Amino acid sequence: MLADPLPIDASFITAADIPAVSRDTNSSKYRLTVSTTRYDVTISHTYKGGRRRSMVRLDALNVIADPYVTGNNVEDTTSIYLVIDRSERLVSDTLVVSYVKELLGGVMAFATAANSVTTRTAQIVAGES
Repeated sequence: MLADPLPIDASFITAADIPAVSRDTNSSKYRLTVSTTRYDVTISHTYKGGRRRSMVRLDALNVIADPYVTGNNVEDTTSIYLVIDRSERLVSDTLVVSYVKELLGGVMAFATAANSVTTRTAQIVAGES
C-alpha cells in the first residue's frame, strides 16, 4: 500500500497531502477539497488475459458559473491518467521497473521539455496528434 496521506507535488493544490478515503486489495482512492475544487486520486491495478495494468488517475471537479445560462452552475471536470500496461511474461520486477522508468521518462520529457511545456500542453489539449 502507498502512503496515507498520499503526497502530491502540485502548485495548484495548496495542501501537500491527499488522505485516503477507501482502500481495497488492488486499489486506493484519495480525496481532498480545496476551496471549491475537489481532487480525487485513484491508483488501481488489474490482472487479466496475461496483462498487468496499473493506473494513476487525478480528477479535478469544480462547480463554476454556466457561461451560457445566467444564474446556473455546472460541473467542470478534468482528468489526467497514467496507465502502465504490460505483459505478465515480464516477471523480473527489477527489469520491469527499469524499463518502465525509461518509457515514462521519454513521455515526461516530451510533455515537460524546457521552454515548450506550455506549447506542448496547448497543442495536446487542442487536439493535435
